[in-house]
Amino acid sequence: MSTSVDNGTTETDKNIEIYKIKKMIESLQKARGNGTSMISLVIPPRDQIARISKMLSDEYGTASNIKSRVNRLSVLGAITSVQSKLKLFNKVPNNGLVIYCGTVITPEGKERKVNIDFEPFKPINTSLYLCDNKFHTEALSALLEDD
Repeated sequence: MSTSVDNGTTETDKNIEIYKIKKMIESLQKARGNGTSMISLVIPPRDQIARISKMLSDEYGTASNIKSRVNRLSVLGAITSVQSKLKLFNKVPNNGLVIYCGTVITPEGKERKVNIDFEPFKPINTSLYLCDNKFHTEALSALLEDD
């Protein structure tokens, strides 16, 4: 028997969502990349897509000055991917938006592009933008701990 939660989803649906996020956090935490080409972007509800897009454009200009050619191209590619993803949204979803994008190194040593975006199962009140050699999942982990 499943009980209904206030927004129309059942308790079972919510538990499945939480399980999926836990699994995703595990794989994101293991992922490593070259340089600082892995973008973690968390947008809280009520934030503006236009503001984030402008920030990414500014960041693109800054990233153009990265000395290492390989890292520069990876970072610019990741920023472009995030910008393209943001164009699919005309406003931030009710629970916010989480995007992870970048080039990860597989256990076999190959590069693989990762581009994940989703609306969390409950409002995320954190704002985060980081370029690093790993994905930052602290905000997602905190969301699970509060539950």
